Amino acid sequence: MIRFDDIIEKLDSYLAKEDMEEVKKAYAYSAKVHAGQKRYSGEPYMVHPMEVTSVLADIKLDKESIITGLLHDTLEDTLATEDDINEMFGKEVLTLVEGVTKIGQIQISSSFKRQAENFRKLILATGKDIRVIIVKLADRLHNVRTISFLPKNKQESLAKETLDLYAPLADRLGIYWMRIELEDRCFKVLKPDEYEEISKTFVDKKEEWEKYSLEIESLIFEQLKKFNIKAEIQNRFKNFYGIYKKMISRDIDSNSVRDVKAFRIITEDIAACYAALGSVHSVWKPVPGRFKDYIALPKSNGYKSLHTIVIGPFGDQVEVQIRTKKMHEFAEYGVAAHWKYKLDKLPRERIIDLPDSVKKIFDAQTLNDPKEFIDAVKDELTTNFVYVFTPNGDLKELPIDSSIIDFAYSIHSDLGDQCSSARVNSKIVPLNYKLKSGDTIEIITKKDRKPNRDWLKHVITSKAKTKIRNSIKNDLSVESLKLGKEILEKKLTKYGIDINTKDATAKLNAFAQKKSLKNLDDLFVAYSFSKINLLEILNYFDLNPANKKLKEIPSNSTSLNDGIIVGGNDNIMVRFCKSCSPIYGDEIIGYITIGRGISIHRISCKQILEVDTSRLVDAKWNESFQSKTSTRLKVTCFDKPGILSEISNTIAKHDSNIIKINAKPISLTKSSIYIEMLVKDTNHLSEIIDDLNLLPDINNVDRLLYGKHNQYNLNLY
Repeated sequence: MIRFDDIIEKLDSYLAKEDMEEVKKAYAYSAKVHAGQKRYSGEPYMVHPMEVTSVLADIKLDKESIITGLLHDTLEDTLATEDDINEMFGKEVLTLVEGVTKIGQIQISSSFKRQAENFRKLILATGKDIRVIIVKLADRLHNVRTISFLPKNKQESLAKETLDLYAPLADRLGIYWMRIELEDRCFKVLKPDEYEEISKTFVDKKEEWEKYSLEIESLIFEQLKKFNIKAEIQNRFKNFYGIYKKMISRDIDSNSVRDVKAFRIITEDIAACYAALGSVHSVWKPVPGRFKDYIALPKSNGYKSLHTIVIGPFGDQVEVQIRTKKMHEFAEYGVAAHWKYKLDKLPRERIIDLPDSVKKIFDAQTLNDPKEFIDAVKDELTTNFVYVFTPNGDLKELPIDSSIIDFAYSIHSDLGDQCSSARVNSKIVPLNYKLKSGDTIEIITKKDRKPNRDWLKHVITSKAKTKIRNSIKNDLSVESLKLGKEILEKKLTKYGIDINTKDATAKLNAFAQKKSLKNLDDLFVAYSFSKINLLEILNYFDLNPANKKLKEIPSNSTSLNDGIIVGGNDNIMVRFCKSCSPIYGDEIIGYITIGRGISIHRISCKQILEVDTSRLVDAKWNESFQSKTSTRLKVTCFDKPGILSEISNTIAKHDSNIIKINAKPISLTKSSIYIEMLVKDTNHLSEIIDDLNLLPDINNVDRLLYGKHNQYNLNLY
């Protein structure tokens, strides 16, 4: 258990005496208000703020940050008030404590929404002071260190949230050691078998790897000595999660991973860095495309270093990083290193400016849907970058695989909206061109140009996606207005009503008001989405409901939307295409039908390839979708007694309802069984298919997807 004296010893190295007295007062106050509280581990609650503060002391943050570490849970978990903290420790500390507190205050039933909202609060808090985010990272670090004391479900939830959001954030802030610890501890919780495999391999091969490292290190030292380069050589094991990702990307097991160590050369100055690079490359061949000069072009968080991968003396790839002592300090502590450098000279000075890497996340703030938001944040935090130039020579940082459209929107929204093509390095390129580091880009615009749905296939930045979706949403309203008016005019003409006459217009406006619609345009839009029935309008015009012509009115086959977002709207009438049978988890698209609302199709549906593309609209599943939807399976099996019963029982075991089932012999011993059933989502379907494939008499199970498996007879059942 950590002692307060241990923290004091760390702080004594850089804080003034008067600051130390303030810290001691904060400790006494925190201990008082947390008295009697326990953590899941059974330890006194005060252990937690002390551990958080110890991390902040290691990073050498300022007095206010240290005090915030001690007090960060007081507003939320004790009887302490804002007035108390303001009076005792000042407005600055109160602002920091409030910023950390806001992050965990939101209580929403959906765990995904809770993640998104909490992270939104976290980001917004950094707009005032980035120290808030560093304190929160230290708080999360200790929570992860003690994660084993939590219930299993809370362990997994905390680990996933940390791995998805907080570890990448620590990386983007440049706090390397914190990122790898968060990753490895969460990896152990989420993938215990894989973690154990790598751990066992590590133990078994550690001696071999250490011997190998010493040989490499000795060779590097001798090579530097030849060139009279003074440097310190370090080597480190790559973290378990990093090794796991390498295993996945290369499709290999832990025993096949060779490059588990990275070597670091720490020099006196920048000139020595490049000299060391030359000496390494003079003896070992560099791997093409694997050299990175982060000294000439630092990362957005300020990180500087030379990275190279060479073919080492034993034929293995060897990773080498070369940097100065100051660069190394920054690489370890990231943004927090600013305080360390400043405190060495000016104990009271702090740097609290927001890094560009974090500012980019604010582009996601215009997204209303929590899933969209969290995906955007993940994209911004976890991706690598390319560095390109404007025609004026300004350097722009964009995620790798960004397109011309992403670049245009990063400059200005109007430039993105009107983008038609571009010149890259003086050559005309299409909009889907993937940017490469060093490119100089000039955007070519057209005034009548506007975004379309296909652009979403070529963009990855949150800002571009948001702007394009907003434009599509506006176009959807215009298209639905035009279509609704056209269809309604034709329908009413059959009953002798001309909507262009003064009387008819007045009548329709009165009907719109009755339905709480603003005007006639809203009525046309509502009709196009099947929110208004033709029969309602006819009855309002006092037409005799018994009139035989009313039989011409088509039945409305739409249903209320319970989980589909169309063009950014979640209150539009939809129906599911029976041919392609989309289920939750499938990539979907909407089609504006005539008088029947929006038809929802799988993106690969054959019918979609043959329709008027102007009627296609962006559609996606809402997290709230809970209904079961229909899908079809084709089961190829041996024709044996009881096989239908085995199949039915297996499906029933997964809480799925069979709607139709039919068998068709394909030989003397084999049959194809066609099944239509209700499932929750793609994961639910996969579980059923996996279990069916385990039955001894089953040869194969396929989901029937229209346009992909279209050999079967749709009218079979």
